[in-house]
Amino acid sequence: MDTLMLAVKIVITLLVAILFVQNIALVEVRFLTWSARMPLALLLLVIYVLGMASGKALFQLLSRLRKRRPHH
Repeated sequence: MDTLMLAVKIVITLLVAILFVQNIALVEVRFLTWSARMPLALLLLVIYVLGMASGKALFQLLSRLRKRRPHH
């Protein structure tokens, strides 16, 4: 089982590396008055990290709300 998990991790890592290498073109990102040019791969990474952080924060908020609510 450990060998299978290692193989899966290696395949996923290789796929992510290919994704980043193939998406190094610069893109312009605009948000309200802010604008920046960055590689598409970096933008994907930033969006992924922001999604993880917001998902974790939402999960923690929902967990706290469930613990506070009295059971009927």
